Formats: sequence, structure tokens, C-alpha cells
Amino acid sequence: MRTGILIIGSLLWDNCQREAWRRSRLHVDRKLHVKAPICYGRRSQSRGNTFTMTLTGDASGTAVLVPCVSAIVSVAGLVAEAAALWGAERATERSSSIGASWGSVGVLLATTVPAEWRAGWAAYFRSHASPLPPVDDAGTLRITWPVATVERRPANVDIILATATKAEATRPTATEISDAWVDQNDGHERYFFENIRHGIRTPDDRVIWKRIEDRKPCWLRDGTYAEAIALLRAETA
Repeated sequence: MRTGILIIGSLLWDNCQREAWRRSRLHVDRKLHVKAPICYGRRSQSRGNTFTMTLTGDASGTAVLVPCVSAIVSVAGLVAEAAALWGAERATERSSSIGASWGSVGVLLATTVPAEWRAGWAAYFRSHASPLPPVDDAGTLRITWPVATVERRPANVDIILATATKAEATRPTATEISDAWVDQNDGHERYFFENIRHGIRTPDDRVIWKRIEDRKPCWLRDGTYAEAIALLRAETA
């Protein structure tokens, strides 16, 4: 079964254990930008209480679908791919884990996937993770099948894996999101600009950027973000 990972943030560009995971398990050079319901919806303590992506929000967001190197030929293979994804998310988790209190791996299965695989995945999920929107109690992602942004066609895979993280009880505003980055000086704004640079987008990006530019934080002069800033300025011109 053809398999892809739906990526909505730093899994695509962050290093450490994620670089090794991408190199060994993904065809990053074949990535496809797809429409997905994403927003900056989760406040992250590890990123200075700034906001990170969640699988909630407007379906006109753009995520990245990356094909897996290996085809999946059994439920065990599906579980192994999910565990590898979770390991890239959180290296401290035990290898059999696919979820925690703050998030979990979920799966989208095409009609080509055998019914026994669905049952096997659901049983594994229930013993190793807990439902967390938009992942239900069978480990299924309750989102629409991603459609390519350019070709306007459904992603040509049989299985899609993604990590869902726990969103804030009240969806943050664009002002709250931008101010969280502006009011820190520890480099956490990199999350926003790297997402922009890699084509991971939300409908709020232009408003977030306008607020950042208006407030003129000192790190805005960092040449590291020149590519993303040029793109944002062109969009808002």
C-alpha cells in the first residue's frame, strides 16, 4: 500500500532525530503540497509559549504530504510506520508508543485498504493511544482526503499518517499568535518563518505577518528569514 506522511510543521525542516527519520523513511524530494485544515492552534511550552500547528481550522490551509520510502504490506508495517513518526515527534517516548496526553498519530485509509487492516489498526490504537480531535477512538483522522494545491486532485496514496496535537480550548487570534512571537527573543519565531519558507501555510499568515512587521521586533532584521520575509511582503504588497 502506498503511504504518505501529512506534515504540518517542523517535522519537515527541523533537525536532530527528525533529519535521520526523514532521510531513512521519506522521499522528501517527492513532497506534494495539499489542502488541509490547519492553524496555529496549540501553545507550546517547549517553544517559549508560542503557537504551533494543529489539525484544526480552515480547510484552505496548506500542508505537505511526503511519500514513505517503503510500501506497507501488513498491519504490522502500518504500526511500525506510525511508531517511527511518533518517534520523530518525541524521541523520549518508548518505541511502541503512538500517542501521549498532548497528541497522537492518526491514519486516513483509502477504500483500497483491507477491512482487517482497519480492525487491526483500531485495536492497536486503543491499546497504545487515546482519541484526540480530529483522531477518533479507532485512530482514524476525521479530516477530508487531502487534495493537491496545484493539480487539484486527491493525493495518490492508500494510507496517510499524521500527528494530531491538542489544540487550545479557544482558538487563538492572529494577534495573539503574532504577539507571542514578537514578545520573546529566544529564536522561536523561526517556527513561523520556516513554515512559510517550506510552503506550510494557514489562512491567517498575512494578518500574522502584518502584525509582526508593524511591531518591528529586533529579530526581524535577522537575514536568516530573508526568503520568507520577501515572500510575505510580496503577498501583502
